[in-house]
Amino acid sequence: MTNSNHQWKKTALSVVLTASLLSTASIPSAMAASAAPEVAVTADASKAASGGQASGTIAGTPLLQSYALTDKLQVEIKSLLNETTSEGTRIAAVVRVRSSDAKVAKIPDLELRVKTADGYEYPMQASVFNAHAIRPGTNEELNFLVKVDRRSPSELTELVWYAVDWYSYPKKETVQLAVPVKGQEWTGPLSSFANSASSVLPWERSFTLSPALESPLVYTPVSVNRDNTQQGPVTTVKMRVENPSATKEAVPDFTIDGRSNGNGSTDKTVFPGKRVEASPLVLEPKEQRYIHFAIPTDKDTVLTSFNVLTRETFRQVDPKNPPVEVPYNVGRYQVALPVSSRTTEYNAAKPYELGQPFAFDSLSDTIDPHLSVSMVEFHRHENDGEGYQTVIAKLLLTNNSDLPVPVPTFQTKLITAQGMTYSGNRQAGATAEIMPQTSYAVSYAFNMPTENQDEQYVLKFTDAKTAAPASTAIGAYRVAMQESKLDLANMSFYPFNVKINYWTLNARTTTTPGNPITYTYRMKLDMDITRNEHVVVDPNSSKMMFELVDQTGRILSTKSLPFSGVNRLISGVQFIQFDSLRTEEHEYPLDINIYEVITTPTGEAKRLVGVLKQ
Repeated sequence: MTNSNHQWKKTALSVVLTASLLSTASIPSAMAASAAPEVAVTADASKAASGGQASGTIAGTPLLQSYALTDKLQVEIKSLLNETTSEGTRIAAVVRVRSSDAKVAKIPDLELRVKTADGYEYPMQASVFNAHAIRPGTNEELNFLVKVDRRSPSELTELVWYAVDWYSYPKKETVQLAVPVKGQEWTGPLSSFANSASSVLPWERSFTLSPALESPLVYTPVSVNRDNTQQGPVTTVKMRVENPSATKEAVPDFTIDGRSNGNGSTDKTVFPGKRVEASPLVLEPKEQRYIHFAIPTDKDTVLTSFNVLTRETFRQVDPKNPPVEVPYNVGRYQVALPVSSRTTEYNAAKPYELGQPFAFDSLSDTIDPHLSVSMVEFHRHENDGEGYQTVIAKLLLTNNSDLPVPVPTFQTKLITAQGMTYSGNRQAGATAEIMPQTSYAVSYAFNMPTENQDEQYVLKFTDAKTAAPASTAIGAYRVAMQESKLDLANMSFYPFNVKINYWTLNARTTTTPGNPITYTYRMKLDMDITRNEHVVVDPNSSKMMFELVDQTGRILSTKSLPFSGVNRLISGVQFIQFDSLRTEEHEYPLDINIYEVITTPTGEAKRLVGVLKQ
């Protein structure tokens, strides 16, 4: 220890023990020596905390031991930091003072010092916002901090309050109160919870930040999702928070840090997270909602757990400027992330029956509760010469209310049995809202390798807005690929069904003086078109494409016609002209392939629905 550090012990610094007029929303150290109790909850709170399954108990933070500072004032050690970095050691303490006096009580002028295991004692500076008095029957929080020029860590053993007589010679010091704090300190992001096993929680275990924090809110980890965003990989942890009380409660300012086992390309094992929802966040009585924490990571990092951290703020005097804030975090829990494999999501998904409404997370506000979502078609489409195929999922959004409902902005993913994930691209639509008692058909396109011929996938719905740029799951179902049948009497272009009654194909030759001879074909087509009148479509919905093909498979000409808008297909007899032929003579016989064509962000995807042969 340097002479300057010995001088700390000898120097008499007057530190006024005061109470903060601004109570902070923080929590006691998870490293407290006393074991964390299991906090009993009501049946309703327990059921809500476990997503409908009664859990019986909820983990709580360690109890705070109370010590008498005077006959009317009690103190508790709420937070204790002992962090050593390359710049030195920072020791901070948050002390809660409770008053049992019937009138305003003055907090005595005492000096607070911290003792270490190697025998050193450091006076602590009081925050500029610490108060000098406490109101009847209330409690206040006091912040203290000291920075020490040492880089060798040392365990903290005691917090000691001294009454100092500055007018006596030699100066007289009397111990007013000594509080043991061994094992209660948080030593920074790499701290271990080994000394407090009750602060190490399994996944989906509900916990509360009380009794250290006087808040009844109950938190339950619900899901974890990893996305590759434009800013890099982001792991998103979703938590359900419930207010079981009869009063409004604000969510305190806490965050989480992701932990890994150093299994990436770097030795970095701690990744700071940030809550997506902005403060303040207030819950009504009995209300439940989700909060999200985004944790940016390295590209090949796999997180194994996360720490729950609460924020404390020390404010020190700056003679020329407003008080300077010195924020720091203190760990409360370590929560194990679920062990998953590439096939976990696929195996956990429930089977889905075509046409039935999907059930989504009831706490998510991504989809209006009056809107039902179902899948009406699920087919594989071709992409000639592109090197990939496209799977199209047609979803039906039905407004069951008496008011217009905005078209939701959820996203979709397809997951294979091998764990491969493919993102869905939504068709560009002109419809912004769905009219009452009507439906809107929308298609999602999934590009994937042509070798993938799976018959079942998991269709995963995600909310990409709430926790942007990351996404969170709101539902997942196992869906089966539909078999495409070539049936000219029943061709589906949902919400249209087409039946071909009669057709002919005639060759035509056009001769114009001074111009070469041109060859065309004219098809006479008689068909019946029926549609679901309550389903709205837009110009980007399905089209019918006719492909004129010779006997070698060479495409001579194509023609695409919509089911809505100008030049749409209609029931009855109509004529379709094939021109711009890739041939200089008429050929016979020819085939006409009929496709359903859907425009996707990467081009047109087509599905064969029928073949006409001469």
